[in-house]
Amino acid sequence: MGLFSRIVGRAVRRRQADGGDPMLTREYWEDAAAAPLEQTVHAICDGYSYEQFKSNAGVHFDESELGPDSVVLDLACGMGRTCRRVAGLVREYHGVDFAPGMIDKAREHNRGVSNAVFHVNDGAALGGFADGTFDVVYSELAFQHMPKAVQRSYAAEAARVLKEGGRFFAQLSRSEFYKGAEHALTEEEARGMLSPFASHSLARTEAYWLARGVAGASG
Repeated sequence: MGLFSRIVGRAVRRRQADGGDPMLTREYWEDAAAAPLEQTVHAICDGYSYEQFKSNAGVHFDESELGPDSVVLDLACGMGRTCRRVAGLVREYHGVDFAPGMIDKAREHNRGVSNAVFHVNDGAALGGFADGTFDVVYSELAFQHMPKAVQRSYAAEAARVLKEGGRFFAQLSRSEFYKGAEHALTEEEARGMLSPFASHSLARTEAYWLARGVAGASG
């Protein structure tokens, strides 16, 4: 058994006793981050090679939402897969993740990107950022790794740290596809989660709600 199989296996076994999803735990991501770079990518993107990981660096929303004066937050950034792409379009890119090892990997993966800053947070809030800091807060295929309570907390925090008219984008797991999963949302739950925003919309794909929120004057 290889190093990666052993360290990720520990996280899986810790959660199997509780019947939970190991990918919803800090232990899983810290164990994954402790592996060599190629194997960390494997855990994040379900078998991707590092080259595939680097080549699939786009975002799921229209990049015209970004501008040269934009200050953006990549919420639950992991290794910062989208950092280089997004940082080249904006004034400031900030990435936040609750796993210090992932932030270390993000800094390694994005070495030399001068307008990118990575931060460790507590895994539920954005307390290091003032109200009205960002033009865009986005999360790329990360909310499916969060319990529902954490998703709700992060959505409320995203509304708080956005400027008036700022936009939030995320993919939310649909309960019809991820049946019985700890992270999957009904349409009612997804819309309720977006209630802190002045306006919001949901588009449907087979597996996800594509969520957009627009912040009001007070977030």
